[in-house]
Amino acid sequence: MLFVWDDECSVGVAEIDEDHKVLVKLINDLYEAMQDGCGGAALMPIFYALKHYTETHFEKEEACMITCGAPEQQSHLHEHQMIREKLADLESRHRKGEAAISLQTLTFLRDWLKTHIRIVDRAMAPYLIDKDPV
Repeated sequence: MLFVWDDECSVGVAEIDEDHKVLVKLINDLYEAMQDGCGGAALMPIFYALKHYTETHFEKEEACMITCGAPEQQSHLHEHQMIREKLADLESRHRKGEAAISLQTLTFLRDWLKTHIRIVDRAMAPYLIDKDPV
């Protein structure tokens, strides 16, 4: 397992935590498929699921953030946009045959998600909890 969920990853909002657990599972699924020797073609359905679920989660989180008037919205949105672009770039490069999903890519995604949850999402969580938007 590349990413182990622990209490430090919880933001205290059940629906957001469940979304994050799905993202962690998809990163781990990609890692396990790589460890099993699966090639790029076998990894892509998992990658697409990760990309799609990330987008779905961001849309939900961003709507909650706006509804609740959470602070630092622009920087939070900027972080989401950065990872959207990274995932789109990885997908594009893979389609062109330029890049395969690597352990370095998965480590980047894991580290980004872990840091984003523990710092950025946790800072937003009290506003979500107070207004219970989800």
